[in-house]
Amino acid sequence: MARNNPIYLQKRNEFIRNRFRSVRKKNPKWTIIAVIEEVAQDVFLSPSTVSRILKETDAKIPDAKTIRKYTTEYLTA
Repeated sequence: MARNNPIYLQKRNEFIRNRFRSVRKKNPKWTIIAVIEEVAQDVFLSPSTVSRILKETDAKIPDAKTIRKYTTEYLTA
């Protein structure tokens, strides 16, 4: 199955990291949580999943519980 293939998961995670960097660069005034929510919408994952993927390589990413608690949809509109 595709979802259990580690190569596909690695490529997906790398795409999410690249997408996070590009959205962050494009919108420097957005909070990290707003950027994570934007990336989550782009890749059809939950913000907590995107946060966990990003947290693997960057400790500054907020915890997934924080993202679920504070939705920032109004900041990206």
